[in-house]
Order: sequence, then C-alpha cells, then structure tokens
Amino acid sequence: MKYSNSLKYMNSFSPAKTPTDISQKRIADLCKRLGRINVGTRYICVPDGGAGHACAVLLENIIKSSEHSVGRIMSCFDFDSRSSILLNGEIAGIETYNKSVTALKSVAKNDPDDMYTREEMVLALGLLMCKLEACEYVILEGLSKDGMALDAICAPYDLIVVPTVYEGGGAAEKIKTMCDVIRRGTREVVSGNQRSDVYNKISQACAISGVRLYIPVKAQFELTDISPRKLTFNYGGKEGYTLRSPSYILRDCVITAVESALALRRGGVKMPWSGIFEGISSVADSRCFEIISASPIIVADSARVREELIQMLKTADEIWGECESFSLVVSPDPKANLKNLLSAFSGRKLNNIVLVGGETQEDLPTENVIGCKTSKEAAKELVELGKNEKLIFCFGSVEFAAEIKTEFIKTMNI
Repeated sequence: MKYSNSLKYMNSFSPAKTPTDISQKRIADLCKRLGRINVGTRYICVPDGGAGHACAVLLENIIKSSEHSVGRIMSCFDFDSRSSILLNGEIAGIETYNKSVTALKSVAKNDPDDMYTREEMVLALGLLMCKLEACEYVILEGLSKDGMALDAICAPYDLIVVPTVYEGGGAAEKIKTMCDVIRRGTREVVSGNQRSDVYNKISQACAISGVRLYIPVKAQFELTDISPRKLTFNYGGKEGYTLRSPSYILRDCVITAVESALALRRGGVKMPWSGIFEGISSVADSRCFEIISASPIIVADSARVREELIQMLKTADEIWGECESFSLVVSPDPKANLKNLLSAFSGRKLNNIVLVGGETQEDLPTENVIGCKTSKEAAKELVELGKNEKLIFCFGSVEFAAEIKTEFIKTMNI
C-alpha cells in the first residue's frame, strides 16, 4: 500500500463526536484479532494539554535514554495519523506505517457492520506499530478526555502521571476523567498537583483504589542558571540538571517526569541517573515557551488557561525584565472564555491581538484585533507585526504551538 493510500484509508473514518461514539468492546475485539496488541506491554497514561504533553515528552526521552524502547500515542487525530504515533521519539517510518495500515485494513474489512471511529482506528494502529517495534513501554497521551476513555483497553497501567492541572478552564472535568483512569487500575500515580479540591479528588481516587500516590516536593527544586535557551537546576540532592527551555510550566513538569522515572525504578525498571539526566537535557519537543525568533522575540506556547498564561508571562519577565507592551497571536479553545484568558495580561499594554480559527470578538482589551482563519494566515500576520513589534506571544493548543512555528518558518523561508 502506498503512503497516500494509507492516509486516505485512515482518514476515511469519521471522528467521534460524543463519548457514545466510542465502543470499548469494538476496539478491544479489533485489538484482539490483530494479535492481542493491547497486552504484554507496560502502559503509562498521561492527560492531554500543555503540561501533560510536556510530561509525556520528558518521560519518553528519559525512558529512551535509559536504553528502553518506548512508543507514544497522542490524541492528535485531526491531521496526519502518522504524526500521532512516535516510536523511540521519532515519527513512525513510512514503511512501518504502510505495513501496519495494511494489516489493520485486512482485519477491519471483515467487520462490515462495525462503523469504527477514527480515534479507534488510530489507537489500534498505534498499538500495532508499537507491538511490531517491540516497545517495552507505551505512553498514552491525552486518550482519556471529554468522557472518551479510549485507553481503558490498556488498563491496568504501570503508571499514571497527573501533572499540575489548574483550577478553572475545564479542570473539574479533566480531574473527573483522570480519577476514572485511576480507578481502572494502576501500580502508582505521580501527581504534581496539591491544589485544593483538585488534589483531594485525585487523593480520594487513589485511596479508594488502594493505589500509591506520590507528590513531588517542589521545595527541593533549586534554580541555578537561566537563559532564553536553557535552564540549569538542582533537585532532590542531585546537581546539574539542564533543560532546553526556561518555561515555568516545564519546571513543574520536569520534576514530575523525574519522579515518574523513579516510580518506574521502584517498580523494578532499570532507570540510571545518567539516563534521567540525559533524557532531560536532550529533550526538544516540549512546546512550552519555545522561542521561534530572537528579533523580534516571538514565543510559541501551549498555554490554554489563564493560570498557564500567567506562568508564561513570569518566564518572559524573568528573562527580559517586565514585559509591559506586546502583541498576541491567539488560538483559544472553542470552550474558552477569551476575555477571562486575556485578563492574565491585565495592567500590560496589548498592541495587537490576532485571533486564529475563530470570529473576531468585541470588547477585547485592544482596538487592533485581526481575524485569521488558519495558522498560515496568522504566520503572515506575524511577519507584519514583527516589523514594528519587539515581543509577540503565540498561544493555544499543543498542536497550534507546533503549527504556528512551522508556518512561520515556511513564511520566512528559514
């Protein structure tokens, strides 16, 4: 099968619109007929969002640097399904992808009465590819969300990682979903969150299920050096960690990732300190506060809620001094209250706001609001803004942070 035909086949399935579109029995039966591809591997579950993605990437790199094979299946089902499946930190090769799609098609076609969703097919494809590559670990990133517990067929989990989830911005629904994941069974939960009822709900779910809950001690984090491209810190009695980003969110995530690696070690996994150090220092795809241009300064960040935007600003203030005037390129979640998000910038001057993928809204804190339908159009606006602006923040989903960087590079012919 050619690559174009593989993509066409995978994209012929419609995305799930409601939780009822997902059938646990259907996907479990499909995985069984593919060779029980959802068993025999150690599974790690991480929620979606900027912090969840960063934890998943960090932990993936630590596992790989510790000489274990690892796959990661993401919830980015709206575009090229191959980019949703990573094998040892790299997007799956075309040959492996085509071979797996062919095998999936040969099994799925025997069920003419089953209307698979795209999510079900991508998960089955990802698990099959991880099995073919003999991945010892599979990280399921963002597959339990909005009531669609697609990863349930991989329970019980070796580890569940719950990074900091802030209050508001749909936090209550996310915590409910993660509590459901915990109840499906796991050896241990590592959480970076001790915030009011959010922590209490996770703690209660662990207590009811008899699951060990470990909370990293943030007081053990000591920042020793910072620059726009690197962070150096000590943690837990170990000195000289380096991280290729100064992000405040990543500071929480890297602690959670370290403790997740130690949780795996408590479970009998070979996880040397050299692998943890190397895994952190070499990670590049975090999409939390990535500087994609130095002049003007253009930052792409996967912040999606007000509290994360405040952290983004703290990082910028720490590097360049207090940022009093700048422009924004925004791709808000459709459910988000944009005015509430922008209140994070209260007291600072917003020169321009570029809204991507949505209609221009009224009563925003600037008169200069520009509407763009696509990230490609927004990238062109970025170039124009950069002629008169010193600092521009681009924020939205993990996917948007990647798209705006890619389109900006294309536009600049870099």
